[in-house]
This record gives sequence, C-alpha cells and structure tokens, in this order.
Amino acid sequence: MSSTETGPGTPPSDEAPAKSKRPKESVWEVYWPKNIDGHREALTVASFPPIVYFWPTMVMLLTGGLLQSLGLVSEVTIGWLVSAALTFNLLVTVVDLDQKKFVISLLVLALVCIGLWVAHDKQWAILGAFTVWLGGLEPTYNTDTLFLLLAAISSLFVIGMMRPRLNYWRFEPNEFTHYVQPFGREQSIPRAGSTVTREVPDMLELILLLGGGSLVVRREGQVVARIEHVPFLGRRMPALEAMLGVTRVQHVD
Repeated sequence: MSSTETGPGTPPSDEAPAKSKRPKESVWEVYWPKNIDGHREALTVASFPPIVYFWPTMVMLLTGGLLQSLGLVSEVTIGWLVSAALTFNLLVTVVDLDQKKFVISLLVLALVCIGLWVAHDKQWAILGAFTVWLGGLEPTYNTDTLFLLLAAISSLFVIGMMRPRLNYWRFEPNEFTHYVQPFGREQSIPRAGSTVTREVPDMLELILLLGGGSLVVRREGQVVARIEHVPFLGRRMPALEAMLGVTRVQHVD
C-alpha cells in the first residue's frame, strides 16, 4: 500500500476524509460480513459448530408442523420430507465430499433411483421387492412431535450460534489474533511469513453455508490455525485478499 508524505507547505491530501469515513470493524460480522467492497482495517472470522448445518431440518420441521396442523399436507408426505431433511443433515456431519466425490455421489444417486424405478416397473425379484417395501412405508410424526423436535434442535442451534461471538479471529494487516472472551487475546500470529488459504473440504458445506469453507493459516509451511465451518466465506475473501495482498492468499478447492 502506497503512502503520501505531506510537508509544512503541502495541502491536505484528498484521501484523508475518505480514510476517516471507514466504518469501524465489528465483532458481530462473524455472522454477516459488511462493507466487503472497500478497504478494511480488519476482518473478523469465527468457526461455527456443526449444528449450523441443521437449518434445513429446522425449516422443514417448522413448515411441516404448520402445514400438518392446518391439514394442508398429508402426514405421510410430511414424514418423508422431515426424515429426508434429517438424514441429509446427518450425512453432512458424517461424510466429507470434495468436488470429485460430490459429482460421483450425484451420479450414483441418480443411477440408484433409475435402477429402483426400473426394478419396480419390471418387477425384478430382489430389487422389485425392495421398492415395494420402500414404497409401502408410511413414516408419520404427529404435530406435537414435530414442534418438540423443532424446539430441541432450535435450542441447540441458538447455543451453538453464541460461541462464534465469544471465540473468534481478527485478521489485520500486521497480525492475526485469536480472541476468547471474556479472557481476551489467546494467540497472536505475525503477518510476516504467514499465508492464509481458503479450503473447501466438503461441497455440502459450501452449499449449506452459502459459500462456506475453512480458513487455514500457515507459517513457514506449518499449519498454525484452522478456522472451520465459516459461513459466507466466499463473500469475505475479496476483503481479505485486498487487505493482506493476493500474493499471500490462496484458494484450494
């Protein structure tokens, strides 16, 4: 970054007012990054717990409970949708799918669905019996169960969402600092000799966190910090690149 020196007879720089108007950085930006287009004095990032991935299940429980209580959708349909959402969220927390595995998994899933449909249509013995059994299932949840599950998962979600506000990293041009409140600074990494890498170990994480991923800080080739499950990370990267310099920020998908 270039700087302009002024002497006694030099008029004030035109850049001074713009600099004074830079917004103050807020720790609340761990949830939603603001002012990402301009120059930043610092960027606050936090690791979120895996419960953050369960928002689709929460949405499905709430929607299903309301629709079922109004009698607009059958209990079996709601049961299938809720079971699918819950299974999907459990899959996200158990399996990591990089780009190649994600594409392969989609192809395998498509082939399985086609195979089950053909087996049911042709009445193949083994697969046909399985599709008949699967189609005969009628999973149901009464309305009280749906809202009870929603309350339980939502409570854990709220507790988990409190952690990033108390445990976060602050990236500045000269250092990267880890804060744990109410104790304050826990770790400080000098900017010189350090690199920041964005990694996307799981495509489902990328989708559910709306451009999420992990930030990995390396110093002299060694990993010194890994900030996982960062939502909106793709939105944060331009500001981080502008602040630290593109020569030190890498993308690894």
